[in-house]
Amino acid sequence: MNRISKTISLALMMLSLLSTAPAQQRNTSSTINPQPALTSGTVGRIGKFIAIDALGNSNISEDKFGNIGIGTVTPTSSLTVQGMVEITLGGLKFPDGSVQTSAATTNVNHDSTLKGNGSPANPLGVAAPLTLSGSSANASVLTVKATDGDNPAIDARAAAGGIGLDAVGGFDPDSAGPGVFGDGGGSFGDGGAGVIGRGGNGLTHNGTGVVGTGGSSTLPTRGGTGIEGSGSAAFGTGHTSGHGVVGIAGSAFDGAAKGKAGRFEGDVEVTGTLSKAGGSFKIDHPLDPENKYLSHSFVESPDMMNIYNGNVTTDQNGLAVVELPDYFDSLNRDFRYQLTVVGQFAQAIVAEEVKNNRFTIQSSVPGVKVSWLVTGIRQDAWANKNRIPVEQLKSETERGRYLHPEAFNQPEERGIASARHPELKQRQFQAEQAPQRRQ
Repeated sequence: MNRISKTISLALMMLSLLSTAPAQQRNTSSTINPQPALTSGTVGRIGKFIAIDALGNSNISEDKFGNIGIGTVTPTSSLTVQGMVEITLGGLKFPDGSVQTSAATTNVNHDSTLKGNGSPANPLGVAAPLTLSGSSANASVLTVKATDGDNPAIDARAAAGGIGLDAVGGFDPDSAGPGVFGDGGGSFGDGGAGVIGRGGNGLTHNGTGVVGTGGSSTLPTRGGTGIEGSGSAAFGTGHTSGHGVVGIAGSAFDGAAKGKAGRFEGDVEVTGTLSKAGGSFKIDHPLDPENKYLSHSFVESPDMMNIYNGNVTTDQNGLAVVELPDYFDSLNRDFRYQLTVVGQFAQAIVAEEVKNNRFTIQSSVPGVKVSWLVTGIRQDAWANKNRIPVEQLKSETERGRYLHPEAFNQPEERGIASARHPELKQRQFQAEQAPQRRQ
């Protein structure tokens, strides 16, 4: 047997001995692990060892688009996590390079002026009523500035019968502060009681346009003014038979004169009918303008009457023609005449009545001075549509009440103003009886 044959025979003998030797005689210096057996899995789920020799499904999946899902097999983004994500170190880094290590709080610390905590389920809001206070003498507690000229800085709209904005001026024995102050169109309201100010100068816009209640004072002549301002200080438009402006005079205080419902330092223009209990002019007295006033009452008439007068002297024939304005015939009707002879005893008559804006006077002797007066009733288009009823019944609301209760020795509560504007009179009463509210 050659060398190669001997070597092969020896190898076969050794293999035979190994295959027949007992297990305890085998080499135990190292362990040979068998091939793990794979268990059944789910397509798309990433596997994990569930035993030393077995694989199973993990909680991580990957779809055909490469989207990874944790806790879900239907990821909708590059990474979709169903459940809570916890970051224990490092935080989150965003594409702009910024790092967020903690989430912003969803709650807001605040006092009683606000409500809610700022979370989506409980959004932040303003508590009602909202109370603001400040201590600076040189700054406003609240300043609101509009950036759009077409929109108001403050838009306060209340429900029916409610008050949109209630502003009370600061109390002071000498001069109370204004409830509402504005430059330009400082205050504008529409609907219910849009703006109400008491104490100092008050201003209200509501269904009756503009209403102001002046604040009371501890001094008899220092009560607040209902409406005060410069430029177009107050502009009111009435709606549905409402009034553009309503002014109610302040009550008499400690024997002082009653306040004015309205005061105008300048010219006033009225395009409609002016109704009044009386009227006068009041000027500096011609003989003592620095110390006295002079007043005269208006001439009243049940008709819309125009008065024209003058003096004329008749000629050698005892005739005089009086020339009237060229609009006289168009403006007037129902002419009435008065003639008075001046300086001598004579007679004078109207020889020819008004025609073509003139009439003729004839005296019993020539050269007579005659003082004449002619009246006419207006017949222009506006007057014809707006005749003033001389007598009329009071409405059900006004019946039993007085325009001027004090003239009949009746209390102020019996006045018509209390019936027409009970809520305003009530506010006036409260403002006058509760000055401590302004302190």
